[in-house]
Amino acid sequence: MESIRPNSLLEFVGQQQAVDILKVHLASARKRNAPMPHLLMAGPPGLGKTSLARIVASETGGRLLEAVGGTIKTPADVAKLLGNIRSGDTLFIDEIHAVQRSGEELFYGAMEDGSLTVEDKSCDRMLRDLGLGAGKATVKSVRRLPPFTLVGATTLLGLVTAPLRSRFQTILTLLPYSLKEMTAIVLRTAGQLGLAMSGDVAEEVARRSKGTARIAVSNVHWLRDYSLAHGCRMTGKSAGDAFLMKGIDGNGLTPTDRAYLQRLVASAEAVGVETLAATLGESVETLEQAIEPFLLAQGFVEKTARGRVATAKARSPCGVAA
Repeated sequence: MESIRPNSLLEFVGQQQAVDILKVHLASARKRNAPMPHLLMAGPPGLGKTSLARIVASETGGRLLEAVGGTIKTPADVAKLLGNIRSGDTLFIDEIHAVQRSGEELFYGAMEDGSLTVEDKSCDRMLRDLGLGAGKATVKSVRRLPPFTLVGATTLLGLVTAPLRSRFQTILTLLPYSLKEMTAIVLRTAGQLGLAMSGDVAEEVARRSKGTARIAVSNVHWLRDYSLAHGCRMTGKSAGDAFLMKGIDGNGLTPTDRAYLQRLVASAEAVGVETLAATLGESVETLEQAIEPFLLAQGFVEKTARGRVATAKARSPCGVAA
């Protein structure tokens, strides 16, 4: 898929509060000739966290180093990551809540005063090999790091530990896009792909994109491919046919979404998320991070102490009488 990510804050659509805060930080950093302060972004997938991190790196003039939290498991992993940093770099860690605690602690000093504390156990191993005991010769060395900015992103802010969270100067919460913002994203993407699209069609695409920029971009790519394959212009009818082929309805619900709702509607009692995951062949994480946020926000589902419950609104897209 072609990259159509915005290259600057001027090109970025939506998330106005986050953009305004970033503008202040970037302007201050330029005047101080210093890196931007460490930043944590939280919100559901597809709202622009990665794009904003790349914009920060671009506008500060340093390199962008990227890592995924789940791959950072040991202090050695953190030391290797931080050891590659150059002055002015932006280190972006996606899903930072998944960093293992033993490794996470090395970030504390790096974020507070730019120090990296590493334990050298070579002396300890040497004494053990000589049969002179162990555990008494571990040496801690402190390395100064070049000035840098750590940008963390998470879909589960509650899982970011308090010690790590407190070391970010700013926490930005990204929210689903409005219909107007989504329509602008659709039109911008269509233009970049050379797909002629009217405002009315763009708004219809936006309605089916769950307030999520990533889904909107994917939908526009699909419509481009559909129109090229069928040799047709992108009209309201052809867009509707393209979405019908993928099973995406007027609410933006996918076949998986509808199967989720149908399972709830068919039950006289609340259904646990583990049961839903097993029924749909999905992981609990996929349900909680990719499927449920939109259904909850739109009022299709309610969470209770006993599990998930379908609302009256959920009965219409499921084809069940209220």
